[in-house]
Order: sequence, then C-alpha cells, then structure tokens
Amino acid sequence: MTKKLLLSITLASLLASSSLLGEENLDTDLGGFDTEEVVSQESADLDGFGDDESVTLNESAPKVEEKQAMFSLSGDLAFKTSYGYRDHEVKAYKSDTQGIDYSGFNQAQTSLYLQVDGKLSDNWKMRVGLDTYYDAIYDIHSSNNYNDDTLDTYKTQLILNDAYIQGRLTKTIDLKVGRQIVVWGKSDSIRITDIINPLDNRLPGLTDIEDLRLSVGMAKFDYYIGQWNFSAMVIGESRVMLEAAPRGEFFPVDSIFKKPNGSSAAPEPFPELVTPNSSWDNMQYAFAANGVFSGWDLSFYAADVLNQKWHFEEAIPTTPVTSNSERVVGKVKMLGSAINIARGSWLLKSEVAYLDGVRYNMTSDEKNRLDALVGFDYMGIKDTVLSLEVANRHIFEHETIMESGADYVDENELQTAMRATRSFENDSINATALVSMFGASWEYGGFARLWVEYDIIDAVVANVGVVDYIDGDKPFTKAISDNDRIFADVTFSF
Repeated sequence: MTKKLLLSITLASLLASSSLLGEENLDTDLGGFDTEEVVSQESADLDGFGDDESVTLNESAPKVEEKQAMFSLSGDLAFKTSYGYRDHEVKAYKSDTQGIDYSGFNQAQTSLYLQVDGKLSDNWKMRVGLDTYYDAIYDIHSSNNYNDDTLDTYKTQLILNDAYIQGRLTKTIDLKVGRQIVVWGKSDSIRITDIINPLDNRLPGLTDIEDLRLSVGMAKFDYYIGQWNFSAMVIGESRVMLEAAPRGEFFPVDSIFKKPNGSSAAPEPFPELVTPNSSWDNMQYAFAANGVFSGWDLSFYAADVLNQKWHFEEAIPTTPVTSNSERVVGKVKMLGSAINIARGSWLLKSEVAYLDGVRYNMTSDEKNRLDALVGFDYMGIKDTVLSLEVANRHIFEHETIMESGADYVDENELQTAMRATRSFENDSINATALVSMFGASWEYGGFARLWVEYDIIDAVVANVGVVDYIDGDKPFTKAISDNDRIFADVTFSF
C-alpha cells in the first residue's frame, strides 16, 4: 500500500511538472516565489488563504463585498545586450581554420516572462510560469558559421517555469506538487548543500545563483512543529543543468581538452550530454530539518539526487573519447548541515556536506568528497553589506591522474567569494561588486563582476555592469579569459 501511495505521488509530480504545456523538454528557472526556510506555522500561512476582513466607518451603510479574481497575470518584458571589449575567436567546428569573433556586440535578446497565479480555494493555490526569448544577434551576424549547438542554446528559448499546486493538508502539513525550487544552505555565492535544483550554466559568471536555479518536478511535504520545519521530497523529474554550447564562447572544448602534443582531443561532434530517464530507478529523495531560534538558525539535510556535474560514461584512460561517447550524470548521496549566527552587525555562516558516489573522468572509481564553507556578512556600515565566503572541497582517495586530462581537480579545491553591496537614493540605486576565485592563492583564476541596478520608475529597472574573466592555471579559466564584456538590460514589470 505504501509503495502504491508513493507511486501515485510521483506520477502526480511528473504530470504537474511536464504535462501542462505538453512539452517534454521545457526548461526553467525561478525568481523567488516563496522561501523554503520557513519554520513556524504562523509564518507558513499561505498568502491569500485567510478570510478577508472588511471595515466600514458607518455600520448602517450597506456592505459591498469585493470579489477577488480567481486568476491573475503578471510578468516581465526585458531587453538585454552585451559588448565584448577583447578580441577573441572560438572555432565553431574542429575543422575551421578561422573561428567566430565574439568581440563587439554579442547579444541582442528580447525576453518575455508570463506568470499566472490562481486561487483554487481558501487552502489551495497554483502557479504556472512561462519564459521565452529571442536573440536577434544570431540573425544580425548571420554570416558567422555558428554551429547547431550554439543556435539551439542561445538563439531562442521556450521554458516552462514554475508549474505547481500548493496547499494545506492539515493545520501542520502543507503539500506542494509540480515544478518548483528548493533552496538549501546559507551561502549567497557558493553551492555546498544546495544540490536539489540544477543550474543554468549557459553564461557563467554573468548571473547570481539565486537567478540560475532550474525548477524540478517533485512532491514536497512540509510539517511544522514549534520552531522546526521538516520537509520531505520525492523528486520524479530527472533534470540536469543547462550548459554552455560545445565549441561556443563559454565552452571552447578544443582549447580545454588537449592531447600531450597540444592538439585538440575533443571529437567532432562533441559527445552529447544525456538526460536520464524519469523512471523508478532514477527517483530522487530529499529530507530537510530547519530550525529558527533567537539569534541563530540551524538546518540538517539528507539527499539521494542526481549529481549536477557530468562525466564521460567510460573513464578516459581506458576508453578514448569519440563522437559516439556519451556524457552522463550519476546519482550521489549527501548528508549535510548549515548554520547562521547573528551577532550585532555580523552574520556568521557555515555549511558542510559529505557526498558519496561522485564520479570523475580520469578514473572509473567513485569517490567520496567533503565540502565545507565558512563565511560572514557585515552590516555595520550604513546602506552597505560586505560578505566573505571560503569553501574547500576535499576528495578522498584522490588520484594524481585526476589533476590532468578531463578533470583537472586537486585533492583540495579551494574557492573564495567576496561581495560588497551599497544602496543609494533610498534604495533606488544598488551597486554590487563580486569576486569569485579558485585556488589557495587564486592561481586557478575566476571572475570579477561589477553592476548597478537603477529603479527608473516603479515598473522599470535598468541594470548595467562589467564582468572580467580572470586567467588561471586551469584550461577552462584560461580558455575563457578573453570573454570580458560590458552588459546592460532594461526590464518592464507588469
């Protein structure tokens, strides 16, 4: 009976997440509908579920009841552009003698996001979001020999965003079924325990993590007791990251995968990234316990989910990579914890995660890894937030061969993220600087991004910034070090 109930929940999750538009491969991301770190029943009340109270100045006057619309439509219309200020070429095909020049204007994107919210009853509501865009730059530069992967990845998009039903089963248990986002951990810039949702990695370094998560179809139960919230998830959709196009500007495989003589080791076409079937064998499970107390909060996590890092199906030392090879993702088990402690103007944060079953390219053995992070936010300066986060990923039973080839990972991989945010003009202008670097002495490179958001009027926001990709000793950071650009966008919300 338990197995039948679990199967029914899973089928409902899959139907809600993938059948609303009848498209199997629609992709998505979410921009903050609700927060997963809710731990008290009072704060967990769902918006719009309570009875409206009407107040009149004259009790003898007739009462006019306002009927609330069952459905509402909102959205954003945006235009985005970017300008590469360094000369750099990337081969679209291995046989090309001359690559595509990505300097100058390299984006002219118009995007539209539509969101429908519906109140189904006093205790149930739903949301469906659709995200689409068209980038005219690929027609403007139609003479460039873009490969099919680049055009499919960047020219157009149709994404099913959030698609879920949410409501209350009892006074202490909530249910949310469909495509949704679950945020784990305390870090703003580095992922340690936040492993439930894959990311949109098509333009690395240009967007914060909070805007990169992709919704996943699942059934999520929340139970509230005292200061604790317990969440259990059955994830039926096998979804993986959206990656940069092979032989595109942000994934120049011929510069990353090299033979000992310096020639390209990347086959043409580059091996496909295979999405696992949504099946009983690939079912994923996750559990979280979140407690909020006076001046601090604590979370515990456990998950059996897809690893959001691909590997070649066969280890490279034993099987050469060919165009018939496949890139796949495996499953990992994770136990983790996260904590925040507020002390005056300081917010101290820490995360730790132990992962079992991590696969790499240069060895056929699965590895275990311990990821840990410490950091702080300082808010003692008016209208300013300063943040520092340092993380280390330690690979147990690390092999020297993993430091070369298609992995390029050390036994300990250190990452540092520094962020400063300053508000001006009553929060109508917000300036942010972010530096993210790899290596104990930053020898592996990274990126620096500076941007300013300006609320022109209530419904119109402009954003302009610059990103610098910093050269390092690893092939990937070296290959994209000339991708530096100025970017800008204007968004109208309705």
